[in-house]
Amino acid sequence: MPDGEAAELFSARAVMIDPDFTADEPALEDIRSLCRRLDGLPLAVELAAAHVRLLPVREIELRLDNRFALLAKGKRTAPARHRTLRAVLDWSYALLDTTEQRVLTELALYVGGCSVEFAETAILPPEADCPGVDRHDILQVLAQLVDKSLLFTVSTPDGSRLRMLETVREYALDRLRTEGRAAEAEERFMAWASRFVHECTDVNTPGEHGELIRRHTAESANIRAASDLMMARSRTAQALSLEARRGSYWIISGREEEGIDRLQRALLSYDAGDGKEPTEDDERALFYALAWLVWLNHVVGRYAEGDYFIDRFKTAWRQAKNPQLAVLGPCYEPLHAMLTGRDDVAELFVRAEQGVAGTEFHWDRAILLTNWTTYCLQIGDIDGARGHGEAAAAAARASGDDFARACTLTLWGDAEESAGLRDRARAHWTEAARILRFIGARGQYAYAALRIVCLDMAQGAVEAAENRLSELIRLADDLSADDLRAAAAILRGTLAFYGGRFSDARTIFAGVWDSPTAPLDRRAMSAVGLVAVATFGPPTPSASDDARMWMDRAGQALDRVREPLARRAVGALLDKLDAYFKSGPSGAIGANHVQAWLSDNPSLLAGFTGVLNGPGRHR
Repeated sequence: MPDGEAAELFSARAVMIDPDFTADEPALEDIRSLCRRLDGLPLAVELAAAHVRLLPVREIELRLDNRFALLAKGKRTAPARHRTLRAVLDWSYALLDTTEQRVLTELALYVGGCSVEFAETAILPPEADCPGVDRHDILQVLAQLVDKSLLFTVSTPDGSRLRMLETVREYALDRLRTEGRAAEAEERFMAWASRFVHECTDVNTPGEHGELIRRHTAESANIRAASDLMMARSRTAQALSLEARRGSYWIISGREEEGIDRLQRALLSYDAGDGKEPTEDDERALFYALAWLVWLNHVVGRYAEGDYFIDRFKTAWRQAKNPQLAVLGPCYEPLHAMLTGRDDVAELFVRAEQGVAGTEFHWDRAILLTNWTTYCLQIGDIDGARGHGEAAAAAARASGDDFARACTLTLWGDAEESAGLRDRARAHWTEAARILRFIGARGQYAYAALRIVCLDMAQGAVEAAENRLSELIRLADDLSADDLRAAAAILRGTLAFYGGRFSDARTIFAGVWDSPTAPLDRRAMSAVGLVAVATFGPPTPSASDDARMWMDRAGQALDRVREPLARRAVGALLDKLDAYFKSGPSGAIGANHVQAWLSDNPSLLAGFTGVLNGPGRHR
């Protein structure tokens, strides 16, 4: 910084420390001299200004000169600005008392900062033994460190957090290690992370999930740092357990890619471990880590990787000595069979339900029954879907997990709608959307809301449908969610088609088809929309050829669609349009007929927008 700006920064900071501080002309000369001595480095200037309550400016410079002289004898190869900053930090640190030094260096482990409450409990948990540190003085110590510019506060939606500049944090970490206190501090840090993640994931009281997700997000950088430290210290099973517990968090927060990365890191570290016989807890951690890797990979479209983890998951639980896994393992096999196209899915569901019913594993049973609901919808067993959907919702309630309850309500609503019970479907979807919004699961909330849009359209509530779609399109842009954006666009195109705005519908459907980021099933449905526009819109010389061209393109895309519900929905629409071509009714009658048919079958509309594909599909 230029001398003048540096002097202004020093004076402003000095007045904050000592309101009686004044910078007359002689003092300004001393300040400018000191700032030049500090190379105009803002951090060094602020740290020096923190001492004006005890020392005049000239005395501050003299004391720093002693530091510079000592430093010059040592690291002569370091850049001048680094030597200057190190000298200021050394001096500032030396003026701290023992308690301040301990708190500062231990806080340096928290790369994402922390709240004041966390600083009081995480640094000095009840079981901690820290000689020279009185837990009742921590709040005052934190205030003193803020006054001395070694900590600063940041306002967040969840309150104030304490942070330190990266330069200060690196310096404090270095002092923690050179003073021989790193091992104990790291133990407390890793213990805090494990305890915190357990608290955030062991949810058994409805209504708590949203607050715990927000706390988890605020501390995510610290959790990653603790996990990395566990792996570096060969605590690989502990790291795997920590990461395996975070699966729902990654789905809810839309961080599936991060989840895959963290789980794979922990798994690689675990595989390269010391080769000791795994404990039952280790086996359980591996079980859930692999289960989440299967699902997360399929959510983001990495099917080959997901299939690899399916094979490893099966081997892991079948070879485990933990008796619980003999009950839990079969709960996930039906889903894996569905993902890989096996033909024994129904038998696997029956076997798994027989083993888990009546046990304490309500959450896993809710997952099993939700998948069973999806399977019944795929094969057209509506009564089975309704029964399993209701049982899944009951199991989710018993687990106390809000996210599981929302997911089960969503699928139960799908089953009720497929049975023509639209009021029940709307009630389930509305409650699911409320829960998902509350806990911050914005992607899943959007898909629940899309279902309600389908009902609005089928029941002629055009304004309500348009308002919801406007909200969801904004949300898709905020999330950079290509799939959600395409799904909402298709429903907008359908609304335009219903309203006779064929040019708008054509533009919207063509935009989805031409989008390089739109998923294949979305593009297939956009082609169906273009068939409908060409067929029922204003007559043009090329309308018949355009309709056939888009029919062919839709069929080609459909051949590559993997998801059964989407295949069935798009296929049904293509069959309906093909029947129209063969029967040859007038265009107006055909358009009204198709619109009425869609209104009577909103599950088809929901299916081709992809909203029945399960939680997490919002990339």
